[in-house]
Amino acid sequence: MPQTADPTRDQIQKLLQERILRKQTVGIIAGIIDQHGTRCISAGTSGNAARPFVDEQTLFEIGSITKLFTAAALADALARGIVALDDPLSKFLSVPPDGIGDRTLKELATHTSGLPRLPSGFTWWSNLLLHLKNPYANYSQRNLEAYLGTLKGKAFARGKFLYSNLGAGLLGNILATREHTDFATLISQRVTGPLGLTHTYFHVPPQEQSFVAQPHNRLLRPTPVWIMTALSGAGGLLSCMTDMLRFASCALAGTPPLFPSMLQPLADTNRAGRQVGLGWMLRTSDRYQMAWHNGGTGGSRSFLGVDLVRRRAIVVLSNSSLAVDQLAVDVLLG
Repeated sequence: MPQTADPTRDQIQKLLQERILRKQTVGIIAGIIDQHGTRCISAGTSGNAARPFVDEQTLFEIGSITKLFTAAALADALARGIVALDDPLSKFLSVPPDGIGDRTLKELATHTSGLPRLPSGFTWWSNLLLHLKNPYANYSQRNLEAYLGTLKGKAFARGKFLYSNLGAGLLGNILATREHTDFATLISQRVTGPLGLTHTYFHVPPQEQSFVAQPHNRLLRPTPVWIMTALSGAGGLLSCMTDMLRFASCALAGTPPLFPSMLQPLADTNRAGRQVGLGWMLRTSDRYQMAWHNGGTGGSRSFLGVDLVRRRAIVVLSNSSLAVDQLAVDVLLG
């Protein structure tokens, strides 16, 4: 099997610096795990005057990579027998008989429930128009429950891959309710705590605010950190490179009970050679076996990927809304 040379620090530094020069971001950091060990390379600034340099402790919004943490909480609950993949939503939710109660936790975790990407209706759209820079902040648990009550099961074609923030957020809520706690506490107790991730937060404590990278939109103008409420499981976390690389290393090592089950293909996507496990997107060829997820908010982008064949991983965190996926994949796969 042909192997490509691992990129050097200088090569990665050049790629990151080019993004700064081309005004594609304000600050960016890449973390790599390969045969040489672990390396972190950064460029630009955090945009936070209290701590302007970018390093392994700088906190970035990780957006939809949060879904991997939600899926990890599901894997933990499965291992403890708290839930089963084929449990219907009607076991956890009060929904109309003709609603979505027959959909399963597996379908939520693999984006095959047929649920739309986002809620709709007057409450959602009015919140969005009133809070364009922070669209999830005022969408409450009560709003979500009311919306779910309006859904008719036959209106949503299940079984096909349809990426859904709504489904991921709903999964997080179900798991937290099942454990008789709130979602942030659930993730702390069952995922970040056991994995030793000490600087991954839904709500950054006051003493850590100096570490938060200022998000920026496509024009590199400052924009708020997104506040997630009812749909936190879809994308509410902030984290640093140290924690994200630890998460990636646990995936490479198959740390039980979370990762072995998460990385098993459970459903097909709409593209050949690509499947989905518990949260993870899976892409295979005769040269690599990549598991990955990306993330995006109004002012941040992220990517986490592991190559399970060549035992490599990459994490890229950026404080602008321009995607970093291609850069990350190029470095990971060569």
